[in-house]
Amino acid sequence: MKGRTSRAVFAGSLAGVRLASKSYEPSLMKRSAIDQGLAAGGSFLSGFVTASGASLVVEMLPGFASAPLMRIAGFVATGSRTARSFAGSELVGEAIDPEQAGWLEFGSEVLSAVALSRVLTYDGSKVGKAAAITAYGVSTGVDMSNALATRDDRPDPQYIATSAGVALGANAAVGAIVGVVRLGGWLPGLAFKSRPILRSIVSIGGSASVGTAVVFAGKTAMTNAFGKIAAGNRATEIAYSDTPSSPQVSGGPASQIAYESLGVQGRRLVSEVTSTDDIATLMGEAPRSHPVRAYVGIDSAETEDALVDAAIADLDAMGGFDRSIIIAAAPAGTGYVNYIAVEAAELMSRGDCATIAVQYGSLPSMLSLNKVEKASRIYAALLTRLRNELETRSSSAQLVAYGESLGALAGQAGVERASADDQLIVDRGLWVGTPKGSALFNRLTESGTPVFDSPADLAEFVQAQDAPPYLFLNHDNDPVTKFDAADLYVMPSWLKDPDRGRGTNPSQRWIPGVAFFQGLIDTKNAATVIPGEFYSTGHDYRADLASFVQVAFGFDDVSTEQMERIEARLRTSEVARSEGIALGKLHTT
Repeated sequence: MKGRTSRAVFAGSLAGVRLASKSYEPSLMKRSAIDQGLAAGGSFLSGFVTASGASLVVEMLPGFASAPLMRIAGFVATGSRTARSFAGSELVGEAIDPEQAGWLEFGSEVLSAVALSRVLTYDGSKVGKAAAITAYGVSTGVDMSNALATRDDRPDPQYIATSAGVALGANAAVGAIVGVVRLGGWLPGLAFKSRPILRSIVSIGGSASVGTAVVFAGKTAMTNAFGKIAAGNRATEIAYSDTPSSPQVSGGPASQIAYESLGVQGRRLVSEVTSTDDIATLMGEAPRSHPVRAYVGIDSAETEDALVDAAIADLDAMGGFDRSIIIAAAPAGTGYVNYIAVEAAELMSRGDCATIAVQYGSLPSMLSLNKVEKASRIYAALLTRLRNELETRSSSAQLVAYGESLGALAGQAGVERASADDQLIVDRGLWVGTPKGSALFNRLTESGTPVFDSPADLAEFVQAQDAPPYLFLNHDNDPVTKFDAADLYVMPSWLKDPDRGRGTNPSQRWIPGVAFFQGLIDTKNAATVIPGEFYSTGHDYRADLASFVQVAFGFDDVSTEQMERIEARLRTSEVARSEGIALGKLHTT
């Protein structure tokens, strides 16, 4: 049994290293050395688990594991692998489906590792063993070199060393946890050496108990960490500590909602409503009205219905129903509503608009996927109330939807929940960076609604025909819109397309057990931004928003000169906002 286990570990390690080397290939986003190490560590783990399992299966075949044929297969596989490395990775899958090529690559690495482990662990020619391990090392090095050569950032030796160290540390931590669980079963079993059946039962029970304790400890640690993050929603920032004086925002003089209850994101949003003086200066004409910003935080009421009631009441008290356009914004996980989109709409409408949002959570979007159902219920209720109010008042105001990232996913789910048949409850919609999994996105795009990558794409479209009432803006290289847990074993359709779009690397490919971890890291890094420096890439949509807001919400009376001033204003506003946030938080005792 000990020999079988050691051979399985050896096979797993060989395959793990091979897959880890492939994780250095390009993906949608650049990766830091630490992030690369995490991707390599995850890729190693997928190869280790698969190859070690395959090795144990081989052991179950009588006489096959030690047969000369198996060792010959090891030499053949290693030689073939080395030749293929020197020929270049593009050789694999040149004439077959790319998904099949990915599986072939993964399978060949696993089976080669199992065969090679037999060459290296059974008695035999030392020269043969040396030749096999040399070929393995050379092919791995060549694969690594080929992977790095296709990347745009050209990592240096320090990058490689750091990432390798991180990968080693990450897998050592995983190994330590597994070791503790196994030790928890081995130690109690020592007391029953002479009774094999009872020893097995005690060992299994001990491992299960320790494993349960480890899971509980991990869950407790995560709960505490999430609790600390969520508590930040109630922190008071120095720049946003004063109650707003504007009667057109929640928390202000006309509002029925306590400013303190709005949370960090809500206080930021309402404190920066565009003034009528700024509208007059930037647009070069008199304002039509004063913008309204209604925001309800998760601490503003105790139930979902009460949150929506408070939002509607606040919007009414501040005159929001008198505006010609009402923007129902679905926040992201923390309660964030993109200030850029809201400010652009306020300027383009000359103040004749109202924005309303209800917070449903206080954790970052990646940690709030379990909140989508709740968020969609709240948003659907909000849209229904808004539509009923407009109909009761015989108002001609447009009701438009806006959502970004998780807000786009939750918002679309809410729109579908609130709509009847094929008639959506909103007049217009702009959804930005929609993650995979939206039924409304799939339904609309399958029926012909286009998905735009940039303002240039949108401009070209509207020159030929009218803009659709519902606009989707998804960058071609945005991992948030593409990542799916199924990428672990299913090749995403966008990678099968030779023309993958702007900002993508043509050398990127899909390999099971590797692409998933690359995508996970890419998603984490999708929106690394510099205040005031707007880029149209990844999950950073700041450079696109003004153009899309103009078309999506029907602001067709904005001149080129006005758009230029709006774009400049959006950048200076963001710099000022980041400087205010950088002042920090008030600390009370």
